Amino acid sequence: MLRLSKKVEYALIALMDLANNSETDPVTTKALASSYQIPQELLGKVMQNLTKNGILNSVQGVKGGYILGQDPENIKLMQIIEILEGPISITSCGHLDEIEDCGCDLLSTCTIKSPMEIIQAELEKYFTGISLKDLNKMYNNNQTAPIQLV
Repeated sequence: MLRLSKKVEYALIALMDLANNSETDPVTTKALASSYQIPQELLGKVMQNLTKNGILNSVQGVKGGYILGQDPENIKLMQIIEILEGPISITSCGHLDEIEDCGCDLLSTCTIKSPMEIIQAELEKYFTGISLKDLNKMYNNNQTAPIQLV
């Protein structure tokens, strides 16, 4: 089943808040966790990981917290997923460079390998095409993402 993890969901909630409400004023993990009923410890780990990867900047001190480290237009959904969960893969041999190592007994007779590679590439392209700015627009306009695969 294709599903975003709680870590990715929490990251997106926090990033949307930071993009909407705090261009210059840092926001603490505690404040975000309280506002959105998110477990503070898990959110803290997510925020540290996003900071380590340049998505966020950490501001130290009494009025410290987190601010975006990049323009919302440059923060892509695919980046967030890969930072927190690693590469997405819809099958065990979903990445072309991993085919030899996938361990699938059906590889020599597989009829879905090529179609799944195409779907995999389209999903990656789709997720890479959605920015934090796009997510904010969708939220503010109560829209859904346009789906145009293949």
